[in-house]
Amino acid sequence: MPTGISTFYGRNHFKSFRIFIILNIIKNMNLKYIHSQNMNKSYKVLIIKKTAWVLFLSLAVLLFLSCENEESVPPLELTAEIKHVSEYGGSDGSIELTVTGGLEPYAFLWSTGDTTKDLTGIQAGIYNVAVTDQAPQSVTDTFVVTQPALEGVMDVDGNIYNIIEIGEQTWIQENLRVTHTPDGSAISGYAYIDNEDSIAKYGLLYTWDVAMNGSKEEGAQGICPDGWHLPSDDEWKQLEIALGMTQAEANMVNTWRGSPVGTMMLAGGESGYEAQLAGRRSSSGGFSLMGRMEYMWTSTEYTGTLAWRRCLDAYSTAVGRWNTFPKSYGFSVRCVKDD
Repeated sequence: MPTGISTFYGRNHFKSFRIFIILNIIKNMNLKYIHSQNMNKSYKVLIIKKTAWVLFLSLAVLLFLSCENEESVPPLELTAEIKHVSEYGGSDGSIELTVTGGLEPYAFLWSTGDTTKDLTGIQAGIYNVAVTDQAPQSVTDTFVVTQPALEGVMDVDGNIYNIIEIGEQTWIQENLRVTHTPDGSAISGYAYIDNEDSIAKYGLLYTWDVAMNGSKEEGAQGICPDGWHLPSDDEWKQLEIALGMTQAEANMVNTWRGSPVGTMMLAGGESGYEAQLAGRRSSSGGFSLMGRMEYMWTSTEYTGTLAWRRCLDAYSTAVGRWNTFPKSYGFSVRCVKDD
């Protein structure tokens, strides 16, 4: 720790200390003048000159001590050890500060409103900090905490989905579980038999109108993330043909067709589509066939009350293409990337 008068009294008391010394010098000068009133004139002048010389030397010493005081408090300096976030959307980042110089204790103010020396459990972002000491001095700095790139796609709720390229298309590899439209409006999606524990694996079941977000346009975004849309009937055919189905098979109506493409699309199948067999919800609210079948909406309307769908069955090697169930049924939703 620095030594000397400035350290002993502290920076905030140094000015008072200097004033105290100056006042005593003036007092002593006055006393010498009073005591010499009965002396001859030349002696009085000598006393005054000596007092002035003492005053000059004292002020010089004070000036030196003042400079020493300034030099005894080095400037504040900041360094930081940054731990970046380990996965996209995570909150395990941290910033650990090291402060040198200045006059302790230090005060901290982060752009987050925190007043601690370090930040822990933080997400990726830009963080500003201001540090002030008792001199007083202050210094600011900015630190950037990064995260890995998103491997997949995120919906408006923050759910992150894996994606897969099949042929010339890119598909979301999971059933949607979003509960809001892209503009943030709440929507109705149904967990199988209202079991929320099933959502992470199987997703939610949606009516066609909800899946399309009120649109009737083929290829509409619907409730898919930005840059994605509900696949049309033809886009489903493109997927099936990429997996080996013939065009003639793909065009068949209200039947199972294109074996073994159905098996390839199930979880663990070689296509990477990974259908989980989430079952369905009827118009009356009944749930059935989880673990046995998967129903997926297309964005292609058949009539005012019906729309095209795809079906997969654990006991079938083919893929069903049907237009017989009303839009009020609850089916799974997959999304395909915009061209």
